[in-house]
Amino acid sequence: MKEYLFLYKEFNDRYYNLEKYSLSSLRYLRTYFSSDYRYYDENLFIKDQSHYNETIIVNDLENRNFYIVVKDFDIENHIPDDDRHALTNEFNSCKISHDNFIEFRKKWLAIKEMLPPFAIIYRDDLDWIYCKGFNTQAEMELFVRDYQPEATH
Repeated sequence: MKEYLFLYKEFNDRYYNLEKYSLSSLRYLRTYFSSDYRYYDENLFIKDQSHYNETIIVNDLENRNFYIVVKDFDIENHIPDDDRHALTNEFNSCKISHDNFIEFRKKWLAIKEMLPPFAIIYRDDLDWIYCKGFNTQAEMELFVRDYQPEATH
């Protein structure tokens, strides 16, 4: 497992980072699904950029990858849209393939339906991103400790 993000469910049924200042790029994906996800957004896969309340998704149409970054003053006001593709990469955003995004979305929506108290978002050694719900924080930590890779994609 390359990286992971521990989450807990708050009173409003939204998931938040367990670690206050997580450095994991997966936090951008969590922010998108917590704040900006729109099931009806048909343009996401065809537009080169999608701007939302808290996130921007830069779409590498040629390679079929998304780069999700949290919007901030500098990005929105100082980087012209034309330059954003060149300046967005896997080091300053959460990179996820279109196919992985579709699969992740299905699993994330299933977690949001069940609303377990804890959840994890994690990236495997092949850069595929998964999510999983847990009843306790201890179960989630045990999962990371005993992690076995999933089937390859």
